[in-house]
Amino acid sequence: MPTAHLHPLGPEKRHYWLAVTMARKTGADMQRALDDGVISHEDWATLVQRCRGCGWSEGCDHWMMAQGPDTADVPEACPNAAVFARVLSALTTA
Repeated sequence: MPTAHLHPLGPEKRHYWLAVTMARKTGADMQRALDDGVISHEDWATLVQRCRGCGWSEGCDHWMMAQGPDTADVPEACPNAAVFARVLSALTTA
């Protein structure tokens, strides 16, 4: 049976801002998603918590810095890619 590699959660404030910046870079309007009921406050808290447990945060920083002013697709390495995709899909069909 494979052994899981545990690591401490990252700082909450840092990962909150990583999540906010990822949303901006991908065009996912999280405030509108909250207002429209696409996600709940619990969903948002879970998203930040999932980000805190991600081992790719340094890659995330580099990815975000490499993006230009246009929106980009969420990188597959992001553990919240499905949430951002759901928000983008819901808001483009609304």
